[in-house]
Amino acid sequence: MNPVYLTGDGVFNDILIAHGGRTLAEIKEDGYRVQLHKCGDRVTAFTRSKNQVLLDLYPELSSSIANLPDCILDAELVGKGLVGKDAFDAVKTRFRPRIGEKGKEQYLGSGIIESTPLELRVFDTLYWEGRSLIDEPLTARRKFTQRIDERVITPSTQRDIGDTQALASWFETLVGSNYEGLVCKRPESVYTPGARTTDWVKVKRAEPYDLVVVGGYLKDGALSHVLCAAYNPLMDRYETLAKVNADRHGMNTEITSALRGKTRKTPPADLLLNPRVNVEDGDDRRTPDFYVTPARSIVVEIAAMNVQRSKNSWHSCGLEDGMSYSLRIGWLKRLRDDKLPSQATTLDAVRSAYAGNSE
Repeated sequence: MNPVYLTGDGVFNDILIAHGGRTLAEIKEDGYRVQLHKCGDRVTAFTRSKNQVLLDLYPELSSSIANLPDCILDAELVGKGLVGKDAFDAVKTRFRPRIGEKGKEQYLGSGIIESTPLELRVFDTLYWEGRSLIDEPLTARRKFTQRIDERVITPSTQRDIGDTQALASWFETLVGSNYEGLVCKRPESVYTPGARTTDWVKVKRAEPYDLVVVGGYLKDGALSHVLCAAYNPLMDRYETLAKVNADRHGMNTEITSALRGKTRKTPPADLLLNPRVNVEDGDDRRTPDFYVTPARSIVVEIAAMNVQRSKNSWHSCGLEDGMSYSLRIGWLKRLRDDKLPSQATTLDAVRSAYAGNSE
C-alpha cells in the first residue's frame, strides 16, 4: 500500500468522509520504508524500490529481530529517539545500498552505529506465524502489530479518530513537535500491494513561501505550471526555486489574467537560470514556454514541505558549486496581491529555512 498525498484546508473533513466517519491516524515517521521478512533463522528486508537492505549493517536490530516470530512487517527505519528530518538524516547517514567486505569491516568499526543508532517503527503486519493477513481489514492486522514490543522494534503510534477538529488538532501538535505529519487509514482497508488509493492518506506539514512568477508552462494552449523565484537583494536578481501546478482551484485562469500583456519569449536580465535549463534547445520539463520580467510580475504563496539542496536540482536559488535550493512537494495556495515582487521571500530566508530543516 502507498498513501495518497492530500493538501488543502478541508483535507481532514475529506479524509473522514472518505473513511466512513472515522480514521486510524498514525504518526508519519520520516525515515526509510522497509519491509521485513522473517522465516525461521532466515531474515531479509527490502526498500520500497525492492532493493535488499543489508541487515548486517544494523547490528543494533539483530536481537529484537531474533525475538520476532515468523512474520512480514511493513515498517519505517528511523533514527532512534529522533523525529522528523533528524530521524531521516540518521538513516541517510547509515544507509549503504552496497558495500564490500573491507568496507563493511571499516563501517562496523567506525563508531557510526553507536553515534547514530536506528530503530524500526512497524505500521502494518502482512503475515504472522503461518497466517497471511493481507486480506484482513486493517483493524485485524493492527492487533498483530500491537503484539510487537521489542527494544528497537515497536508499533507506530496510532489513534482512532472520528472528529475533524480532533484530527486537525493532533496534526498541528505533531507538526509543532517537528514530526512530518500523519498517515490516515480507513479502518476496513485490506492490504493491496502497490496500490495508491484514498484508503491511506498522507498529510504533511507545509511552510509558506511568497515567490515571484517568472515563467509559465502551457498544455493544450492553457497555463498548466508556473516557474517561481525568490529574490536575491544583494545581487538584485531573482533565482528560481520551484515549478508548481497552476491548475489548482482554477488559479491558472487568475494567473493568466494577471500576466496578460506581461509575458516575453526570452529570459529577463535579472532572472538567474541554472545552466541545466537549456533555453536554446528547450526542455519540456524545465524550459518555460514564456517568461515574465519579475518587476512586472505577480507574487504567489506556495506551501511546501521543506527546502532541499542538492546537485540534482535544476533551479538557481543559491546556486554554488553545482548545488542549489528547491522546494520539496510544493503547491500553489493563492495570489498575493498585497505584495510587490521585491517583497518576495529572499535568498537569506530560503537559506534559513534550509538550516532550520537541518538542525
